[in-house]
Amino acid sequence: MLPTGTVTLLFSDIEGSTPMLRAIGVERYETALQQHRLLLREAFARHAGYEVSTDGDSFFVAFGRALDATRAALDMQYALAGYPWADGERIRVRIGLHTCEATVTGSNYVGIGVHRAARISATGHGDQIVLSQTTRDLIEDEAGITCRDLGVHPLKDFAQPQRLYQLVDARLPQTFPPLRTSLHRPTNLTAPPTPLVGRETELANLCALARRPDVRLITLTGPGGTGKTRLALEAASALRSDFADGAFQVLLQAVRDPALLLPTMAQALDVRQAGDGALAATLAVKELLLVLDNFEQIINGAGTLAELLAQSPRVKLFVTSREPLRIAGEQVFPVQPLGLPETGRATSPADIADTAAVRLFVERAQSVLPGFALTLQNASHVAQLCVRLDGLPLAIELAAARVSLLSPEAMLRRLGDRLKFLTGGARDVPQRQQTLRNTLQWSHELLEPGERMLFARLAVFAGGFTVEAAEVVCDAEIDILAALVDRNMIRRVGERFDMLETIRDFAREQLAASAEAAAVRDRHATCFEDLAERAYARRSHH
Repeated sequence: MLPTGTVTLLFSDIEGSTPMLRAIGVERYETALQQHRLLLREAFARHAGYEVSTDGDSFFVAFGRALDATRAALDMQYALAGYPWADGERIRVRIGLHTCEATVTGSNYVGIGVHRAARISATGHGDQIVLSQTTRDLIEDEAGITCRDLGVHPLKDFAQPQRLYQLVDARLPQTFPPLRTSLHRPTNLTAPPTPLVGRETELANLCALARRPDVRLITLTGPGGTGKTRLALEAASALRSDFADGAFQVLLQAVRDPALLLPTMAQALDVRQAGDGALAATLAVKELLLVLDNFEQIINGAGTLAELLAQSPRVKLFVTSREPLRIAGEQVFPVQPLGLPETGRATSPADIADTAAVRLFVERAQSVLPGFALTLQNASHVAQLCVRLDGLPLAIELAAARVSLLSPEAMLRRLGDRLKFLTGGARDVPQRQQTLRNTLQWSHELLEPGERMLFARLAVFAGGFTVEAAEVVCDAEIDILAALVDRNMIRRVGERFDMLETIRDFAREQLAASAEAAAVRDRHATCFEDLAERAYARRSHH
């Protein structure tokens, strides 16, 4: 019997069914279609779903509870994703959910809610589950259920735009193109050439932070190669529909003079600078999101941003920088290296397959060697490789690009000189991202002379150091040490400090090339010799 009263309606259909039919032929397509129907019927039947109708490759199903409909939608996608489809037969279904009051007529429903549910389903992509706000509000407090806000979208034949959400699950794809609606927000953002891997939690947290009305400026910080730009652009793309005037990227890597900040922003926004206040006047009436990329080399322009935000109440900023801007209202969002697998024990593919760093390595390796996969023979080597590369996405991508030439085991043997090995990045990315050395050199050049000197000296410590040890061995000053922490060249771990191994290799080169390498090593040896003698004396005394 059809559920009555408040019901949750589910519509689904196959994405790309016509091209698939042409590609595999009528007989194979009909077999795949029947298997799809069997899988979906089993899935929604487990959650008290009532099949209202089936038309071609689509389903219309009703549920008495929103939670049942949500879990059914997930089970439907699990079933399709886990089925061993023959070549060319992989079926991808888009699903839409909407909760409403619907009138029963015979064996069907009528009402505006039915049309709304169908329109919501039509906005999605294969493997995607799109929900109305009504449905989302009914399930948001349920354990294990996560939704991503996709912004406000117009639906065909509906006067008022609707806020839509995507059901997010770790077992299913999470990144999709913009919804298929008539919403066209201005932008200069370009589609990334590769999917974002291993940053699902960071992406959700960044978008949630950006949607807070009290947050206007978010600075993504972290050492070179952690993927700050990639994460900021992914979030901006996801948030684009939230801003009436769109989302724009402002490239600053070639800008070294803070006076050029406003002209560069004006150029990106196609604002003709008729006077000093032209950009401010334009932004004062705009609702948009700006991504300012590579702000670290014009950090003295931070005050200009503060003034611009004060004059533009509906503008929000994502800034990528290797150090915070330190202006009022700034929310710092540290971008850490990717999660690493545990090493030191027997490692199987299952042990490490879901680790963010390993997922990125495998995904990028398969782009150059399609047959690459984790095996019992290479799993431990891949795990060790990701750990040795500090979980830095750039380093992992550069290493993965070598799999057509070297096995992971062979790569490990070459990591003693990683700065020479990790080269050969894509030709269409900035030069500083084409080798690991270039990325580190970029950061190093932005340091003040005193910071460069201390950075090189600190390479003498192999396993981290205390403030006191840095003062004795390296003549460290507290303010300069703090500056290196701010610039993500060193990091604090509890009461001690250390460097990522990749950064330490670069620092060792700087120390070796300096005139004081021998003197620093002698002070290091003397310091720890004294420490050992004092420890021995205390032990003997007791």
